[in-house]
Amino acid sequence: MAAERLELTPVLDARDASHGLRAEFDIAAPIAVVWAVLVDCDTAAQHVPGMKSCKVLEQDRGGLWDIREHRVKLPWFPLVLRNVVRSDYEPLTRLRYQKARPDGRRLDGEWRLTSITGGAATHIVYVGYLTGVLPIPELILRAYVREGIEAVRTESLSRARL
Repeated sequence: MAAERLELTPVLDARDASHGLRAEFDIAAPIAVVWAVLVDCDTAAQHVPGMKSCKVLEQDRGGLWDIREHRVKLPWFPLVLRNVVRSDYEPLTRLRYQKARPDGRRLDGEWRLTSITGGAATHIVYVGYLTGVLPIPELILRAYVREGIEAVRTESLSRARL
């Protein structure tokens, strides 16, 4: 399974006309490995571009949701951004995230995972929306989202080889 160039497709949410991005791709890593990368707050700053820190502020005892603080430094923006998101988990299947304290700006999306090739690989569908947080030109936003998704792919492949 070759690591093809990741293509991001613009999407429009019919509920509120928000613009988002969608990616669909395969990773030659088992679903449990990909899932572990997606939910691992402790090492996120080591492989997610611009991530300065990830801290779990609150979580469900059963592991079905948590609230996280992300501190992100974009290379072209002078300040460190603080985002607090709630993630809801359907283990090994879907991770949904949204701003923990809605304020009219939109930061939400989901990762959907499906095991393929007898469990040796994972098919991923990602859809994310980021509107009103910063006046980010679409090409720059697309590049930043691509880098983040590529980081998940690279880290998943690295962990699968261990």
